[in-house]
Amino acid sequence: MEYIEIGRTQKTHGVQGELKVFIEDKYWDDFEHNKRVFLDIRGIKMPYFIKTMRGKGAPIVHFEDVPNREAAMLLQHKNILLREQDLLPNVDRSEFDDDLEYGFLEGFRMVDAQTGDIGVIEEVLDMPQQEMALIMYQGREVLIPLNEHFITDIDETGKTVRVDLPEGLLGL
Repeated sequence: MEYIEIGRTQKTHGVQGELKVFIEDKYWDDFEHNKRVFLDIRGIKMPYFIKTMRGKGAPIVHFEDVPNREAAMLLQHKNILLREQDLLPNVDRSEFDDDLEYGFLEGFRMVDAQTGDIGVIEEVLDMPQQEMALIMYQGREVLIPLNEHFITDIDETGKTVRVDLPEGLLGL
């Protein structure tokens, strides 16, 4: 069976077992029209049924059989998949372009040349000046600029972004 990655789960929302999710624009209609998605959990495609969904852009989803925040935390930062046969037919996906150059880095681990492991990129934000990575670092949210001046290497297989950040940036 062929699976297509359409997005990723992000962080939990509230205490009722909800998760914020990111869905690629070109798969949004497919996601909206399916009541079941699959999450890649340690290489196994596990089916999850959508109980409720609210919001657009970065919707908040509550899956059946995920009763609380603790259960939802186990599903954070997992790939969301649909079976190829679950995709809507006759959709011209070439018309969709990702607006964010670095949007694909969500869920990647960021490692700095001096500091070492910074954390997982929770979200890529489109700010007026440039794209920024939102990361939980030492118990607080930090924004790190994503540009060719700071990024030294992107390992898509290992889902790692290596950066060389200016001294003091993480302290802001």
